[in-house]
This record gives sequence, structure tokens and C-alpha cells, in this order.
Amino acid sequence: MTHLTPTHLPDAVPMDKAPILLVEDDFLIRMALAAYLRERGGFTVVEADDTATALAAIDAQPCLSILLTDMRIPGPMSGSDVAAAARAKWPDLPVLYVTGTAARGDGSAVNANRDSYVGKPFEPSAVLKQVHAMLDPPHGSAP
Repeated sequence: MTHLTPTHLPDAVPMDKAPILLVEDDFLIRMALAAYLRERGGFTVVEADDTATALAAIDAQPCLSILLTDMRIPGPMSGSDVAAAARAKWPDLPVLYVTGTAARGDGSAVNANRDSYVGKPFEPSAVLKQVHAMLDPPHGSAP
């Protein structure tokens, strides 16, 4: 039996088949968005409602396709801090910040090539469209 560790990840798992980590403290938003991503996008969605749960999910997952996180979540860390923790494991992980704050955070974990934002309120279809755009960039674009 093969054991997966952060240094031995399955190369055969396409990015769009790896789970999405959704970090959102608002129960209704999280449940509605997770259901939409599952039903309309065909994604597996791992949900977290605070930083501790998000960090545990990052530790437990062998791979992720994308991190969707609110900027302000319960716990000692922000969404950009959670993104930095995820990128310690997966340096090229795309991050989609789903936020109601006017500012885009402190920028500490922002990677202009791999990050994007969707403001609240949003339509779940807009989030799904952005996820697809981030996972399937146009040919000839920089990763």
C-alpha cells in the first residue's frame, strides 16, 4: 500500500479533480456555495468554517485544486494567512478570495499570477466561472 505524504503526491490527479478547500464562516454562504460547486461544477469540496479547521484540512489533504477563502474568518489568522499556509505545502496553489471587505487584505500572501477575488454579494455561478478560469487559463497565458 502506498502512503501519500506532502512529498509524494499523485501525479495522475488532474487539478480540476482534486478537492476545493472552501473556507467561509457564514454557514448559509458556505453550504450554498459548496452545493453549487459540487452539483454544477462536479467538484469535491472540503469545507472549513474557521482557521483551525482550514489548517487541519490543509494538513490532511494530499492535494487541492484551489483554495476559496473569505478574508475574515474566525481564529487567529486571516484568509491570506490560510493561503500562505496552504502555499507552504503547494507553492503554485491558486487562491480565490471571496470577500465582503472593500480591501483585498494586506497582500501578504497575494500572488498576482495565481490569485483572484470575488466580492460579496456574489452569484455562485460567478464563483464557478472564476474557478474554471483559474484552473484552465487560456493557452499562451503565464501560469
